[in-house]
Amino acid sequence: MLLGFSSEYKKSYEGSSMDLMAKAVKGALDMAKLEPKDIDGVITSWLPWIFDGALAIGFPENYISEYLGIKPRFVDLVQYGGASAIEMFYRAYKAVKSGEADRVLCVIGGKGTIMKKQLREGGINDYLEVEMNNIVRNTPFDELIRVYKDMDPISFYAMVAKRHSKLFGTTDEQRALLAVQQRYNANYNDRALFRGPLTVKDVINSRIVSSPLHLFEITYPIDGFLAFIVGKGTSQLRSLEVLSYGDAIWPEFVAERNIDIVYTPTIESVKKINFNLNKIDAFEIYDAFTIMVLTELEDLGLTEKGKIGKFVEENDLTIKGNIPVNTGGGSLNMGQPAYMSGIIILEEAFLQFNNLAKGHQVGGADYILINGLGGWNTHASTLIIGERK
Repeated sequence: MLLGFSSEYKKSYEGSSMDLMAKAVKGALDMAKLEPKDIDGVITSWLPWIFDGALAIGFPENYISEYLGIKPRFVDLVQYGGASAIEMFYRAYKAVKSGEADRVLCVIGGKGTIMKKQLREGGINDYLEVEMNNIVRNTPFDELIRVYKDMDPISFYAMVAKRHSKLFGTTDEQRALLAVQQRYNANYNDRALFRGPLTVKDVINSRIVSSPLHLFEITYPIDGFLAFIVGKGTSQLRSLEVLSYGDAIWPEFVAERNIDIVYTPTIESVKKINFNLNKIDAFEIYDAFTIMVLTELEDLGLTEKGKIGKFVEENDLTIKGNIPVNTGGGSLNMGQPAYMSGIIILEEAFLQFNNLAKGHQVGGADYILINGLGGWNTHASTLIIGERK
């Protein structure tokens, strides 16, 4: 079902988002030995600002199809934030299985550097207040709760980390150890943006961005796209099937939920999974911040809630370890394209499954779990891919 995939990741790209996207799409088409005329489905995602700073892009699935010369009979627009890429793969798989389309192009990404540049250079002040509200609004009640100039979403996940420490005694050093283990994996990945030695002490000594999260615990915004094609036909890639899937949506804002902020919607999405997790060969876990990985692993059921700190100390989560997690170094080391780094972990799963993860390949990667998390813990998609035997 996976016919081709390709990505373009740049620390900063001076050209247009559409040009960068077209390069990724061409790579995916070339791998699949297809042309734009062979594509009859398009799925994409979009957040304000990621397409060259545009506040809005009308009907992005049409806009992108027109730019690429595709005439789809099936389109979809997925907005699960960081879980979007995983959700897109599942919806494309379903569309092909049901006959709604034969070959679906999924494309997701944008320029993550633009907002950072605007904030640093002060250009963001040129926007009217109403425009800013439209950009950063997370809830219809936003104006009632955004009384502080918080760092969205860093401050939210910093609160989760602080709360996890208060309830369970999870230490800064235990979160830092997760960052160190992912850096170990990145050191074997030529495509990783950040490589080199990293110790727990280095993480702890890096500056606080939003207490208690340190610089080495958060992702770096980059520019990039991932394109992949799901469909019928022959492929040079292994036959890939969705073996199990679950999702969860928590629309209530944080203060309205009847569940503590240390829980993620993964605890609900995983209930729909029908697969023995002991058979998983590699876990690709959404990692915009270290605390996200830790809470997701808990909610997947790898350990009890509150025990993840000890779990990280007692298990080896590197590519040489007993539970490989984020085998390419994750977005903590690859960067976060367009504020939606589900791209990074999904592509890593494709690479691992097809024995294409040069230098950081896990032996016998037949079953891979990908867990995406989006928004302020608002969306989760849990996907297990493998070859049906």
